[in-house]
Amino acid sequence: MYKPAGVDEDLTEVKKPWDEGLLSQMGEHLGAARMCDSVENWTNEEFLMEVRDGIAYCTMNRPTANNAMNDGIGAGLHDSARILRNRPDIRIAVLTGNGRMFCAGGDPKSFQAAQASVGLGALADGQGGQPENPDGNMIVGAAGYMGGEANKQGGNVAAYDFYSWASLPQFTICCMNGSAMGGGVGVISNCDMVVAVRTAHVTLSEVKLGVIPATISPHVIRTMGASNAKRLFVTAENCNMALAKECGLVQRVVDSVADFPAVVKEIAQKVQGLAPGAVAATKACILNTLNQPISNQLHNYVCMEYARTRKGKECEEAMEALKSKSKPKWVESAIAVKE
Repeated sequence: MYKPAGVDEDLTEVKKPWDEGLLSQMGEHLGAARMCDSVENWTNEEFLMEVRDGIAYCTMNRPTANNAMNDGIGAGLHDSARILRNRPDIRIAVLTGNGRMFCAGGDPKSFQAAQASVGLGALADGQGGQPENPDGNMIVGAAGYMGGEANKQGGNVAAYDFYSWASLPQFTICCMNGSAMGGGVGVISNCDMVVAVRTAHVTLSEVKLGVIPATISPHVIRTMGASNAKRLFVTAENCNMALAKECGLVQRVVDSVADFPAVVKEIAQKVQGLAPGAVAATKACILNTLNQPISNQLHNYVCMEYARTRKGKECEEAMEALKSKSKPKWVESAIAVKE
């Protein structure tokens, strides 16, 4: 489980019965950088990262491919999460896309890369083997060509890419600049707040190809609930923003991308007054208690987390500021939102 910044760690941690597979432990498995190890050394042109005072802007940058997910975007999600996890000075992380779509899901050309990785190569149409531009049915059948172990490894990498933002200590805002399909829906589900343009749609059409949205399902279901997930997963319905908001997948709908800065600024003004370590600890507590049965272990865990933060330096500073009628230091830390 990730340790929120600003929280003392000298209290004995309660052993939780659900430690195995704990959602907020996902961040511990991010491992080494895939392309970029720091903002200063950021070279990934398919996923951009910019850091300003107190805020990071991350942008999927494959507009001609509708920001379909490939190694570049997957590595960008992974590497940006690694960096953000170690930057307590960053209070907000914004994720968006360039172009007319937010994210079109998986990229068919990644199928070719998967073939090449197991020595099959991409053959031209009409030459036998697999075509250069495989259709959807051929993509989902890639397991037959990749081999079982390679197929599972690819699924694991994709799952961690989707989940990399799920347990970040920062408050995360998805500025959904256009429609999201498949894996793109998994990406937005991992953000704390989704602001979408009114013309966007959300589609989960995997069942049309004989597969299921398995790797993204835990987070999409967590966001919209089982009943809504059944409807969208099984019917492959093209969901407009009114329905997406009703389902809880989207929190705010705006007329155009030009409205994003005002919404981010509004949220930043609220976040600036909040203790960053307490924000991180609150997010961790939500993830760690979600759908857990009421039990003595759960009771002990939430009590321990409350005691941990109450004993922390942030609480001490806040109480002192209250007594002296001053402001804690985090209130004075600017969040430089783009206009």
